[in-house]
Amino acid sequence: MKVSDNGDGLFHGRLGDKIYYVVNGKQYVRLAPDKPDRYTPSEGQRRTNRRFKMTQQLYQFYKRRVSPDVWRTAARELGRRADNLFHSVNCQYIDGEGRMADPAHFQFSAGPLSLPRDIEVASLGGGRYRATWRDERDSATAAATDELRVGVLYDDELLEFNVASEVSGRRGDGGGEFRIDAERGTAHLYLYFARADGSAYSPPHHVHTATRGDCVQTDAHTPPSLSPP
Repeated sequence: MKVSDNGDGLFHGRLGDKIYYVVNGKQYVRLAPDKPDRYTPSEGQRRTNRRFKMTQQLYQFYKRRVSPDVWRTAARELGRRADNLFHSVNCQYIDGEGRMADPAHFQFSAGPLSLPRDIEVASLGGGRYRATWRDERDSATAAATDELRVGVLYDDELLEFNVASEVSGRRGDGGGEFRIDAERGTAHLYLYFARADGSAYSPPHHVHTATRGDCVQTDAHTPPSLSPP
């Protein structure tokens, strides 16, 4: 606050380390209390804050662009909140600048369903892909009617969640097909399965596409299923 003169020749306010005030028409002055030093976070704390903020924003984006049910369903099984579960699982894959640092290990989905064995993905050209797998089970964690889902992170924007189009295939079919945007180039694909009624999901099987002719090179990684604490 600046010192002001109300027309009576007396001053009111602060100047430097002194405070001027008036009581019963008399001028008084006292030393201002020391201001505590403002807290300045360290660079490590700023990086942690950026990671936290970006992961929270990603979860909100995921709910809008992919599904509000995947992480909510997984969290319910564990007695947790969906946003907290998403953060605890995926924050480690965001770097201190708020960028996707490790898309190969990013867990696009979560839940108690099992992934089929021997998942393979091959390019059919024009952005179309065929996935094949082996799975003869029909149990609580692997029903023949479980449906294939495919999440996509394009390399030109790794913080933008997308889903494949024209997805077909159930677990019992042993294979299915899907399409991504071929114009956007290489992408990280996350194949996972959903219970037909939407009550459960699986963790993802990761594939990175590097198209050369009609072939696709893959770098697959399957994160473990989440378990209750």
